[in-house]
Amino acid sequence: MQIVALVSLVLAAVLALAFGVRYLLTKAFMPYHAAVLGKSWAVLEPRLQAIILGMLKVAGGGLLGFGLALLWLLLPLSRGEAWAAWAALTVSLAVAGPILHVVVSLRRLEPGARTPIAPTLAVLVLVLVATAATLAQ
Repeated sequence: MQIVALVSLVLAAVLALAFGVRYLLTKAFMPYHAAVLGKSWAVLEPRLQAIILGMLKVAGGGLLGFGLALLWLLLPLSRGEAWAAWAALTVSLAVAGPILHVVVSLRRLEPGARTPIAPTLAVLVLVLVATAATLAQ
């Protein structure tokens, strides 16, 4: 069961890191933002673009920190320390919970917007699997 926990946590971390890098490196908002807003990036005032890019970079940094925290928790988890699974779950709920709320809310506002609901749920499920696998040992 320990290998299931470790692999699940690595996959969750990789997803978080990938989204973190994507948001840190972006030069414009995501296509789903344009769909919700009903406007393209090019029509936005430069000051508004700067604010949005700043928020995206903060979100990207948070996702990078989250992914790195999950990776660091692999060390105690690999030694069978159950607290690390609880820590991963706690951090994941604190980070991915609000993200899930926002992406679902945006999808409700604009059903055609392809918000990242599936990857967010995947991270939460992977961490839940890691927690359950750790506690089952």
